[in-house]
Amino acid sequence: MQRLSTMAFSGRSSEITTNLERFSEFEELFQSHWNRVCSVTYHLVGDWAEAEDLALEAFLQLYRRPPRRSDNLGGWLYRVATNLGLNALRAGKRRQGYEAQAGVVMLENDAPGDPAQEAERIQEQEQVRLALARMQPRSAQLLVLRHSGLSYAELAEALDLNPASIGTLLVRAERAFEKVYRDSGATHLEGEVEDASQ
Repeated sequence: MQRLSTMAFSGRSSEITTNLERFSEFEELFQSHWNRVCSVTYHLVGDWAEAEDLALEAFLQLYRRPPRRSDNLGGWLYRVATNLGLNALRAGKRRQGYEAQAGVVMLENDAPGDPAQEAERIQEQEQVRLALARMQPRSAQLLVLRHSGLSYAELAEALDLNPASIGTLLVRAERAFEKVYRDSGATHLEGEVEDASQ
């Protein structure tokens, strides 16, 4: 009887050790990718609190259902985060938070800016986000991740693409963005596309 309890305890001990190792690896991955994943989602939704929620959701998905291949977990995280962000845009969840945040920012500013310029800036950001939401997901992901500062190599890794094709795919994504943006009636296009291509 004592031997059975010893075997059961040693089995639980190895399970606990395995779980601790898994948690330690997850915590290291979390620490190394948190800021960048938040930045990616923030560029999509424009609201820091929602960006953090989406980033947490991406990490939760990684913890609960890790991908079969673990050689590119950073890329997997960026892809999941951009998909979550695009889904939030399409669902319209972001709009209420964005409007509330814009009101708070306006109240917090000591020197009020030109209301017409601020309204124009907010409208332009909204048009950019709507255009991204109407694009093919891969093209929108490319533009958002590139605008978030990822290099061509990082883009290829994050989206599981051939590094040699990133430049061509970015040009196509920019053209698609321009068309969707123009079709939506937007007029301030040049600066946004140039930012995305740099």
